[in-house]
Amino acid sequence: MKISHLFIILFLFVNHVSSYGYVGHEITASIAQRFLTPKTRENLRELLPKEANGNLVLFTSRMHYASSPHDNPPDHCFITYTPAKVDLLKAIHNYTNRLDPKNNLDFLFRAEALKFLVHFIGDLHQPLHVSRKLKGGNGARGIFEGHKTSLHYIWDSRLINKHIRELNEYNFTFSGEENLIKNNFYGEPFYEPYVKHILELMKTIWRQEIAEWPVCNEGVEYTFEKETQDILKSNSLLFGNKQTYFGLNSQQEKENYSLKKQPPSASCPEFWAIPINKLNCQVVWKDYKPDTELSEGIYYERIKRTRIVEKLLAIAGIRIAAVLNSLLG
Repeated sequence: MKISHLFIILFLFVNHVSSYGYVGHEITASIAQRFLTPKTRENLRELLPKEANGNLVLFTSRMHYASSPHDNPPDHCFITYTPAKVDLLKAIHNYTNRLDPKNNLDFLFRAEALKFLVHFIGDLHQPLHVSRKLKGGNGARGIFEGHKTSLHYIWDSRLINKHIRELNEYNFTFSGEENLIKNNFYGEPFYEPYVKHILELMKTIWRQEIAEWPVCNEGVEYTFEKETQDILKSNSLLFGNKQTYFGLNSQQEKENYSLKKQPPSASCPEFWAIPINKLNCQVVWKDYKPDTELSEGIYYERIKRTRIVEKLLAIAGIRIAAVLNSLLG
C-alpha cells in the first residue's frame, strides 16, 4: 500500500470518530480553504497526498481540551495558558512549530502537523473544549430533538446539523427540486449551502469586525490572498488599536496576555481561548437544564438569534487560514 493511500485511509477514519463532529471540522476547513494565498495552496499540495488534490477538508484528527481548575460556568469562566502543561493550547503551539518550514522537519512530520493543527484550531472554537466542567460537557446530560445525548455532543454536532438541515429545507422550498438535484449532480457536500451562508454573513453583518479575528499581538502579522483582503479590511475609525468582540477587551486582560513576550509560535491560542471560554458562562451553560429539550425554547433561541455557532465556525476558518498563510504563504 502506498504511503499516500495509508494517510488518506487513516485520516478519514480518525475524522469520523472525532468528537467535535466531523461536519464542523469539514466546515472550518472549507472556510479556511477559501482564504489561503496561492503560495500557501501550492505548498499545501506538497504536504497533502495526491488524492486530496490540495483539499484541506480531508484532514482532521483527535481532539484535545484546555481547562483551568478555577473554571465553573455559568458562575465563573476562567482559562490560563501554562507552557509546561500538555493541553489543547500547547498542542496548537507545538504543531504550528512543527509545520513551520524554518524548523526543517521532514515531510512526514510536517504532514502530520498540518493534520493536527487544522483539527486543533477547530476544536478551540467549540467552547466546551476550553471548559473543565463535567469533562467539557461530556458528563452533562442533554435532550436534543427528542434524543438523549450530552451537552458536549449537542455543541459538537447536533446544533450544526440542525442548522444545516433547516437551511437546506429553506433552500429547497425557495429554490425547488431542480436546483437541489443540480447541486447534488455537481457533487457539492450537503453542508455547502451552509458554508455559503456563513461566508455571506462574513461579508455583511460581521464585515466590520472580521479583521480582528486573526489578530494575535504585534509580533505576529497575517496575510491573505488579494481577492479576499476587502472582506478583512477593518475601519480604523471603528477599531483603532482596540480589540473587539473576540479579542481581549479590558486592560487587565491585555496586561495578563502572555504573548506580549516573544510568541511561542505563529499561533496564539491562549489569546483566542479567553473570549471563547467566556461563552460557556454567556451561552453554553446559561439556562442549561439536563432534562429539558434544548432544541427549542429560550436556550436554543438565544443560540439561533446570536448566530454564535456560525460565527465560531467562521472565526475558526479565518484563523486556520491565517496561520497557514503565515507559515506557508
